[in-house]
Amino acid sequence: MVKISFFLVLALSLPAHASPQDIELGKRIYREGVLPSGTLLTAQARNGVVLRGAQAACVNCHRRSGLGSSEGGKVVRPIAGAMLYHAPAAAGLRAPSRGLSGRTLYTDALLAKAVREGVDASGRVLDLLMPRYALNDDDTRALVTYLKSLSSDPSPGATQDSIHFATIITPGVAPEKRKAMLDVLHAFFRDKNAGTRHETRRSAHAPWDMAREYQAYRKWVLHVWELNGAADTWPAQLETFYRKQPVFAILSGIGAGSWQPVHEFCERKELPCLFPNTHLPEIDEQDFYPVYFTQGMTLEAQALATHLQSTAGQVVQVYHAGDPGAVAAAALRQALPGRVTDRRVEQGERLTAAFWNALQQQAQSSALVVWLSDDDMQTFNHASSAQPEAIYLSSSLAAKGKAPTLGDFQAHLYFVRPFDLPQALDRRLVRFRTWLRARGIDPGDEQIQANTYFAATVAGDALMHLIDNFHRDYFMERLEGMLDNSFAGSIYPRLSLGAGQRFASKGAYVVKYMQEPTPGLQPVGGWIVP
Repeated sequence: MVKISFFLVLALSLPAHASPQDIELGKRIYREGVLPSGTLLTAQARNGVVLRGAQAACVNCHRRSGLGSSEGGKVVRPIAGAMLYHAPAAAGLRAPSRGLSGRTLYTDALLAKAVREGVDASGRVLDLLMPRYALNDDDTRALVTYLKSLSSDPSPGATQDSIHFATIITPGVAPEKRKAMLDVLHAFFRDKNAGTRHETRRSAHAPWDMAREYQAYRKWVLHVWELNGAADTWPAQLETFYRKQPVFAILSGIGAGSWQPVHEFCERKELPCLFPNTHLPEIDEQDFYPVYFTQGMTLEAQALATHLQSTAGQVVQVYHAGDPGAVAAAALRQALPGRVTDRRVEQGERLTAAFWNALQQQAQSSALVVWLSDDDMQTFNHASSAQPEAIYLSSSLAAKGKAPTLGDFQAHLYFVRPFDLPQALDRRLVRFRTWLRARGIDPGDEQIQANTYFAATVAGDALMHLIDNFHRDYFMERLEGMLDNSFAGSIYPRLSLGAGQRFASKGAYVVKYMQEPTPGLQPVGGWIVP
């Protein structure tokens, strides 16, 4: 039997006269619920409910890929062109989700009737979960043309035998942090490719009905994109890297400052960017392609504000101008209006004992929030002023997080901790630590190593579910369902991504050192979700 390329079948769905303009007009209907005229799409749903604009957009149920989903026991069928116009079995294809078996093939006229009247190609009335759309002939033609193009080609970076990934390193990253990330990625790629070789050999002799299964296996190729210079030059550098070798996704990555230029590049290119190591993610819930562990310093500040809302009194906070702590300071100021007094450390200013004396005196009857690193805290214990009631530090910035560093202040010391609690974290990372030892990787920055391993692992899990639908949108959709059940070790608890969510961990603890019931960091209250 002659095997027909899945992507060739998809491409044949498109009419020869389909123009880029028709596709773009249909895309706007599908994703945004806006008609070519600029007016809002309208549709009638169950019980006569009228939907308009974004509420009526097809993407809400059929997702960006158009390759289907399920929710609450309801199956949302694929509506990408080849799934509607071609019988999967006839071309040796297998649908990416349930709901296609025995389905009558569509024509343009039948698809228009389904969209407008809720009647499928076989004449059956569609479930009332499927809205009935008010579309004229021109609107319908644009939408149908877009559906025929939807997920019609493999995304850039994916070939028949290889899949290309990049990781991004911004200027200012410490060499040991860079090494921690790259050691894990290189080892993971070696492991992945060692396993893929066996599957590639099997696929050469597989029966036709199994060959597509093996097509999910591809050689993984890693590209390291190191940026330099000012942030406003990064987009051009990224464009040069991408033009030289398009990649399917960005895996992990690490930044010393704002990730915004990288985020915007990935969103513009519709390029997945999975779990970079950054304290300053771009917080835009409307974007689709970058996903993060947390909202970084903004989350820590919001969690602390929630904790402090039940207390009275003022808050004094200290931070470096232009550092990640400044982002946290702004978020705390916004969350506790009228209660926060700032002490900004200017560039070149020395944090002497006199500095800390003055600050502690100012915060004597208040909470003192310190958005600074361990290095900045070296002279803190030399101060002799009266102690503040509570001193709050960021676990992300004060990475060592050692209370004894602050000596007599230990009883007043709290940490905002977006990571799991120490004992639970030790259990969570057993598998990962074993993996490091087996590959001869020296323990380094464990947070970066574990985060990088997690990003690569969940990417591999999601890819295996694509079969041969190597489309970035579908990859992101499959990834969303992977986190809850992943065996990869992460330093963050309760990771999950619902449809459209882009921050996997939503909360943090406030912890302090206690002697009872056992010595160590213990939470003050529970998990805080701002």
